[in-house]
Amino acid sequence: MATHKIFSAAGFDPPAPLPPRRRGKTGSPAAAAWPLVLASGSPRRAELLRQAGWTPRVFPSPAPEPARRPAGVPLRIWPACLAFAKARAVQEFLRKPAIVLGADTLVVLDGRIINKAAHRAAARNILLRLAGREHEVITGLALLAGSVCRIASAVSVCRMRRWSQRELEEYLDCGLWRGKAGAYGIQDHGDPFVELLSGEFSNVVGLPMKVLRRELSSLQRELAG
Repeated sequence: MATHKIFSAAGFDPPAPLPPRRRGKTGSPAAAAWPLVLASGSPRRAELLRQAGWTPRVFPSPAPEPARRPAGVPLRIWPACLAFAKARAVQEFLRKPAIVLGADTLVVLDGRIINKAAHRAAARNILLRLAGREHEVITGLALLAGSVCRIASAVSVCRMRRWSQRELEEYLDCGLWRGKAGAYGIQDHGDPFVELLSGEFSNVVGLPMKVLRRELSSLQRELAG
């Protein structure tokens, strides 16, 4: 399948073939009975799903984070590659049919990925680089159910206003930058310091819900067919 070719071209070992689609006694997969498994430990993604009416089982993916993006993979495709790898790693652990959702969010400034901050000094540096400038937030999604797969991505454009020294230190002190792409959460501050210029707000939080609903509906239609 195309996704396997992307991974091979990027220098990854190709994932094992997806398992055959599981079917009920009538020959049709019981798509409605398949639970949703979130292949992520992100509390923000889990909360977005719960707010939308889903009750996902949370199974953080054991897939390792690559140190860097392979040169052969376009920047906007890379989050979807990571999302697929995360979802596939979780799918291999499951013993019962499930729809597995993988996601990965990246912040991009001037065509370069801004990684998560490993410590306070790195977070300060990232926030100062983003201050007063526009940047992109790209989230890749992968939905796997048996042999059925859906992959998509969403892009939002944001602008971070400039920080006062006091604001910056207070934000660093609170620790909300930890584990977040770009060292910030657009939902974290009472006086928003990040303006959404285009795209979905939920995408910047970590999960583009409109795109997810579209892809999940498409996957479920295929399962039901």
